[in-house]
Amino acid sequence: MYKKILVAIDDSETSRGALKEAIHIAKTSNAKLYITHVVDEVLLNMHGHAKLDMGSSDDATLTLCQAGSKLLVEALKSADGVDAEMILLEAFKRRISDTISDKAKELGVDLVIIGRHGQRGLATFILGSVAEQLARISDASVLLVRKH
Repeated sequence: MYKKILVAIDDSETSRGALKEAIHIAKTSNAKLYITHVVDEVLLNMHGHAKLDMGSSDDATLTLCQAGSKLLVEALKSADGVDAEMILLEAFKRRISDTISDKAKELGVDLVIIGRHGQRGLATFILGSVAEQLARISDASVLLVRKH
């Protein structure tokens, strides 16, 4: 049914669930799987001290990219038996959802899979979660995976 699937991951439990679901669907559909992680500059200013702890802005960006690459390598190892490729994206000055959606469109994917954290609150109400934003803007079908 699906020919190309993109799964967006971070280091969360719901993301690990999304990866498992993506691997399962890719195996049963014999689909190409793109495993992606988005490095976001917002993390550089988290709690107002991340830049100080990580060194210069360039050092901090490098550290985030290295952590993202490590996450992708581990995810790729778990995709044994699937035609899979890892892609590290950078969302500097853009929303993560736009970055993922644009890459999915560029790759011509049929399905985007992402974990839904289920968090509530004012920020989610005003801005929406990355998963919800992606579901609204993506040209491909989007599967939101919740914590089980």
